[in-house]
Amino acid sequence: MPDVGKALAAFAGKPAPTGESAGKPSAIVAPAAGPVIDQGLGTIVEQIFWRDIEDLAGHWNGLGVDVKGPASGKPNLCLLSGNNKRMQLVLGDQTLLWGTMSRCLYGVWLVRNDLLEQLPQTLVGPIDSPQVEQQARLDPALRLKAWSRLFVQQLMQHQPDFFYPGYWLVRALRPASQKPMRPMLSGTEAWYFKGGEDAQSHMPQWAIHGRNILDNQQAGTARWVELGEYGGAVVGLHAVDPHSGRLKWWRKKAREGSLPPILLWYVSGLNCHLILDGHYRLQAAIDENLPPEFLVLSSPRLYRYRPNPQEQQKVLGALQVQVQRNKLETGRFNQLLISTFDDRPYHGFGSQSWAGIASEQVWIDQVSGILKERGDLSDLEEILEREAPEEYR
Repeated sequence: MPDVGKALAAFAGKPAPTGESAGKPSAIVAPAAGPVIDQGLGTIVEQIFWRDIEDLAGHWNGLGVDVKGPASGKPNLCLLSGNNKRMQLVLGDQTLLWGTMSRCLYGVWLVRNDLLEQLPQTLVGPIDSPQVEQQARLDPALRLKAWSRLFVQQLMQHQPDFFYPGYWLVRALRPASQKPMRPMLSGTEAWYFKGGEDAQSHMPQWAIHGRNILDNQQAGTARWVELGEYGGAVVGLHAVDPHSGRLKWWRKKAREGSLPPILLWYVSGLNCHLILDGHYRLQAAIDENLPPEFLVLSSPRLYRYRPNPQEQQKVLGALQVQVQRNKLETGRFNQLLISTFDDRPYHGFGSQSWAGIASEQVWIDQVSGILKERGDLSDLEEILEREAPEEYR
């Protein structure tokens, strides 16, 4: 039978916070990294600190990244916004896709630009065989932790302005079962990915369905992405050559079980997970029908929660009664106690956009032009008028 007094004493420190307050000493937050210094100027231009985030059971749950310092302006890779809910994802001078929010706020229309063979700028450096072998030798519980650090370091190296000031989070999404629907589905339609239990982690509870992974061999037609549609779409930023030797190599690694995770960036305005690294790895996983793992990078908003002491005492009294009656298992008791006294911040969805679209008319001309070139006019009127598909009206 659980001892309420001992349990409360053990819980006296309460779960460690994550996010802005996570820099304080904590048993489950391990600080790392330090200030990034501009070698040319010899001055600190920004400070980047990361820390591993564990759940209450001690399992790795993500990587928190605190970026402190003055804003450096618009990043090379960013989402531009304009009048009438028009959006445009750019990398330097290259437009990667356009988007617009529907008037009813039920979803977003996406129009991808023609897919480039490769991006005009490097986001993450190529992963070579020694890196894959080194990470594959790690204990499975440590692999995603190691990859998350590597990806953050690579982004800092190749796109130093990507991490604008604030709190960032890298979260793992792992394959899970779609019971009871799984027997009726096949291929990527049966794929489902989720990110852990909220009661233990307080992390964003993203989930991705395989049917929402867009084809990266062709840009395709305009796409309607329903808000809340199982985490939105997974969208590639460049094309994949189906005959590439690199694709064959990644397929081999997928069969061996050593395929590195795919790095995604969640952009809430588009309701999309954008692929920053791993286009060929994802295609290899699809070709082999072996669901991969994802690491999702986001800049969530933290919401502080202050439990009501009176409510806490009521719950505690009820727990004591249940314990005395031997009607409460230890695991359930611990979970209720934790949830009652847990004051960690909640992570809400959020991402930043920058003003930069020349005008709404320019946006309209660009979107109309590319859809007309493809002969894809079926949704053009709805996109321009910001109307949802007919079934949503």
